[in-house]
Amino acid sequence: MIRRNTFILEQPKVEEPVVMSGKDRQNIMRLRINRIAIVQELRVEYILNYLKDCGVINEDDQRKIDMGTTPSDKARRLVDLLPSKTHIQDWYQSFREALLNPEGGPEVKKRCKAMVEFLDNTVIHRPTSQNSRLSGSDASSMKLPHYEPLPMIHDKEPRKSIPQNVLNLESERHKGTVMAAKEDYTAEKGVRDVVPEREDKMIPWSSDQMDSMTLVKGFFQQWVTTPDNFRSLIQVPEDHFKRLQESSALEDKEQLAAETKTLEKMRKLELVTVMARRKLLPEGFELCMCDVVHEVLFDKDNYHYYFKYLKNLELSDVNLMVDVVSSFASIMNNMEPTKGGVNMEQAVKLGFNLIDFVAEYGYFTQAEVIMTVLLMVLNKSQNMDTWMAKYKGLVKLMHFRNMNYDFQGVQMAYNLSNELMWKIDMMSFGQDLVDKGEYFIELSTLMLEYGSANASFGYIQKAMKEVKTEDPANIVHALCQAVMVYSAKWSIKRAETLAVEAVQQAKEHFGCRHPLYIKALLHFCHFSSEFKQDQPGVDVAKHTLDTAKIVYGCETIQLALAHRALAKALLVVQKFDNMDYHYHATEALRMARGLLPDKHPMLHLFLHTSASALQWKALHSSKDLQNSTLRLAETQAIDALEIVAIHYSEISLCTARMCVLLGQIKSKMDMVEEADELLHRAIIYMKLCQPENSNYLLLAMATLATLHKIFNKPKEAVNLFSHVVTHVDSSGVYLKWVHVCYDHLINTLQSLNQNKEADEFQIQLSQWLRDNPVYDKQITMEDLTAKPEPFSKFLDNFNVWEKRTKKVLDFAKRVVAAGEDKS
Repeated sequence: MIRRNTFILEQPKVEEPVVMSGKDRQNIMRLRINRIAIVQELRVEYILNYLKDCGVINEDDQRKIDMGTTPSDKARRLVDLLPSKTHIQDWYQSFREALLNPEGGPEVKKRCKAMVEFLDNTVIHRPTSQNSRLSGSDASSMKLPHYEPLPMIHDKEPRKSIPQNVLNLESERHKGTVMAAKEDYTAEKGVRDVVPEREDKMIPWSSDQMDSMTLVKGFFQQWVTTPDNFRSLIQVPEDHFKRLQESSALEDKEQLAAETKTLEKMRKLELVTVMARRKLLPEGFELCMCDVVHEVLFDKDNYHYYFKYLKNLELSDVNLMVDVVSSFASIMNNMEPTKGGVNMEQAVKLGFNLIDFVAEYGYFTQAEVIMTVLLMVLNKSQNMDTWMAKYKGLVKLMHFRNMNYDFQGVQMAYNLSNELMWKIDMMSFGQDLVDKGEYFIELSTLMLEYGSANASFGYIQKAMKEVKTEDPANIVHALCQAVMVYSAKWSIKRAETLAVEAVQQAKEHFGCRHPLYIKALLHFCHFSSEFKQDQPGVDVAKHTLDTAKIVYGCETIQLALAHRALAKALLVVQKFDNMDYHYHATEALRMARGLLPDKHPMLHLFLHTSASALQWKALHSSKDLQNSTLRLAETQAIDALEIVAIHYSEISLCTARMCVLLGQIKSKMDMVEEADELLHRAIIYMKLCQPENSNYLLLAMATLATLHKIFNKPKEAVNLFSHVVTHVDSSGVYLKWVHVCYDHLINTLQSLNQNKEADEFQIQLSQWLRDNPVYDKQITMEDLTAKPEPFSKFLDNFNVWEKRTKKVLDFAKRVVAAGEDKS
């Protein structure tokens, strides 16, 4: 039975097994200390059968071990797997016996016996204190709470057992009582605290005091008095919950259950934060060590459900994440990584989860603070474990800097991670330790933002081969980035295949109420608006927006991107019968401006879409509104151009495309000279940073040629149109803008009485139409929600041309080798 007005903040159940003996902890430490020697020397095939017969590993475990590409990698997987077997009695003894009885010759037995001697001779000291989780300091450095004398026992009352460790806390505004949790061996094992019943007369508390007690577990496990004047500032989104309750869809029911738990955790976190701010918690209490903070940070699949409450509290000047980050920084500043061990590993894991949370929330400055502190602490030690942690941290740094469009920062993190990766690879067994999948994804992202599609293509090819099949999150990230890269290379059919696969994989592994599902949908919308430009693409964009509203329940960048995706989808199919396209473009820009700092580089995406929508709105407005609408579009395009010129440099693909947009707007405002100058500038920029057959360059030339045709410069138009149709690559798929270029060129030549040249280009157009037929296959929601094939099989089918080329080369090598043998 739990008292009224009491919140119980408990140990997260996802971290470690509920029961682990001290002996198990020592044996795990033995494996960690001797990890390098075991990985170098052990060949798992000699002991796996013994471990299977003892029940230590099963078939699934063996499959995971066999996925290792080298003997060292297989040994590493086994060493990482054994600590998860503490629920099996004598697991370590079975491993030791397996080493003493390997299936091998005398040399194998000699090497295995040497490993056993290493393990047996490893001295494990019992920790002097168990109060701190992540503190690397000695127990003597911790301040213990002050205990008042026990209350007097009156003769009139029968003698009863009085609980020990009753702590009285006093302050000017508050006086209460706290019962310290037992610090015995059962507490060390993580056994759930027994909550005293309200009627338990063994506890010398009054009823009123007991009704307002809160169990706070962090450095301490203690009952503290809940503030009398505490009032929660969290506002429950009643409409959001009501919509989920009234829905009969299974995914909505599941989301409702997750949302309910999220709200409960947020209320606990708010309460503990209030008590910490009011100095009502014991001296030495650290917010980042509180179990409810861990519950939030290790609930990775539900991060998005917390955002609405955090934003709600920020409106009342309560920033919980800043408090948690400050607390974590103070803990890490006192950490001693040279001692290593479980404490350091847990600190790094907590820090990485905290980085993931605040970066997903958009707190990139706070993420930088955490990463800086983590790397500063890790740099104090040079052992192998800290190398791996630093490498993972630097890759994370690349990731959230890419999210924040801090490309110079990404380059710095890349240089450091590349240097560290080389250092690890130089170790005799280090080649199999580094996971390079995420690293290549971030490099591909960086290169594509700089306009280097070929370099980005090379990195994403490596990423899809390196990403682990058991890591569905990175599979989705890799597929989404591949969609962007193949779209940038105008490889339409393959980009479509990747876009569909990304949505299917996200739906399969994360369901349709997850940010990764929304991310995959947004990338499909990008592909569809660029190339498909059909009604099913509009339907998918509407579904994306509806899903984002349900998932987040508040304004986020993802919701703004969903509005932008729908606006683009409506623009490309020219749905101008209502103003929906303008509404969604405006909403996207409004949200982005409210969520991003002023002049943030990501704003250029929303400004570009909004200016394009205003341009079309002006064409469908009355003469009185047309000029004012175009002036507003011009202002937004100028703002976007200034932003990209600062963050991408003036000579860049992104800057050139903004010049094209501004030039189009100027032309509609009859500012022909300025429009001509902007389009010429865009072409010059693209020639400096793009290959001569780049479709972006040719499309800019086609835009300038159209301007010349409209304003009676036919010769200049003919020269540009001729260059475009001569240099455009055949993609195998019909492109409307290329067809329009041919039509304009033929019409202009005929107007100049150059009929022979016009006939030649008419024949060339016929050949182009034959080689690039209309690709009218429609992708519907049913296609996107179909069950995908395994990712490894998808890769094999996707890279079929590469496989065939490799077979041909292998065959050629065998023929050459056979010829040399005969000679």
